[in-house]
Amino acid sequence: MWSIEAELSVQLAIIHLDGLRVKEEKKAFIELTDLAKTYQVRFADVPISEIPGVQASRSFFRAISLDPTKRRPSSEALLNRALKDKELYSVNALVDVGNWCSLDFLLPICVYDAARIHPPVTMRLGRAGESYAGLNDQDIHLEGRYCLADAEGPFGSPVTDSVRTSVTTATREAWLVIFAPREFDRILLHRHADLFAQRVLEICGGQLQLLHLIPSL
Repeated sequence: MWSIEAELSVQLAIIHLDGLRVKEEKKAFIELTDLAKTYQVRFADVPISEIPGVQASRSFFRAISLDPTKRRPSSEALLNRALKDKELYSVNALVDVGNWCSLDFLLPICVYDAARIHPPVTMRLGRAGESYAGLNDQDIHLEGRYCLADAEGPFGSPVTDSVRTSVTTATREAWLVIFAPREFDRILLHRHADLFAQRVLEICGGQLQLLHLIPSL
C-alpha cells in the first residue's frame, strides 16, 4: 500500500490508527510548550546547528536538494521558534501530538486524514507541473522534490502538507508519517514511531492497526 521509489535517500515510519476522537483539547499542546521551554533553557547559548539531532534532518533535506539553512525542515522550524520563545500554535489534539513528537524527535512528521487518501501511496520525485495547496497557505511546487502521492496525485512532503488530506476534529482514521534520512538508526526510528503511536492513543483514543518502517526493518 505504501512504497518508496528506488534510490531515494529516505526511510519512513508509517502508523495507521482508527477509531480516533480528535478533540480541541490542550494536553498535547501543553507538552509541546513545556518541551519548548526545556530547549530554551538547555540550549540557550548553543547554535541551532550544534543541537543534537538537528543535523539528521538537515542531511535529509540536503539529500532531497533543499538547502536547510534557507528552508528549514518542519522539525527545525519548530525548534527555532522554541529557542526564540516565539508563539507556538495549537490546531487540534492530533496535530498537536504530531508537533510535540516532531520537536521531541527533531524529525519531520506529518499526520493525514486516511479517508482523504486514495492508495496506493508512493514516495517519489515530483513531476513537471505538480503542486498542491499547502497548509502554509502557499502553493507547494514539487517538480524534482520528494513528495508523497496517492492515486489523485501529491498530497504531502517533509516541508508542509496539503489542505486536501489535512486532519480535522471529524477525522476518525489517520496515517502518521515520520521522515528520516536513509542512514538514520532504524531501531531508534522504530522507537520514535512506537512512542508517537502511544501518545496519540493516549490523547485521541483509537486502535493501532499498523506500525511499519519502509524499507522494512
